[in-house]
Amino acid sequence: MTVLERFLKGDRSALPKIVSFIEDREKGFRRLLSQLYPKTGKAVRIGFTGPPGAGKSSLVNCVAGKLVSEGRKVGIIAIDPSSPFTGGALLGDRIRLTNLPHDGSVYIRSMATRGSTGGLATATDNVTVALDAFGFD
Repeated sequence: MTVLERFLKGDRSALPKIVSFIEDREKGFRRLLSQLYPKTGKAVRIGFTGPPGAGKSSLVNCVAGKLVSEGRKVGIIAIDPSSPFTGGALLGDRIRLTNLPHDGSVYIRSMATRGSTGGLATATDNVTVALDAFGFD
């Protein structure tokens, strides 16, 4: 069974592989997205932005907790500045999202801006397609 087939069957271990494939813009990622698009259109996207220390992670923690308590599945993309050494996420916001359940109702993915300006990583929109196709609300 391919990773995509496992993903489409709801195999949680396939999700980060699909997300990495999209984020890294691997050869064929556009074809993959075209296969995911028919499974999308149900998720609502909400963005939180602000300067360091403004309380973004605390707010996300509260909002995600409320949504989960209502029976929703929440996908979180935590975008951080890139490390000048590794190119990866520098801060790792997931360590501040402490009150969320570990029962599969929440998926947190840290992504680096990789030099993109405006606070979003280039792959953000495409990664939300994968989360929507996987069934996150």
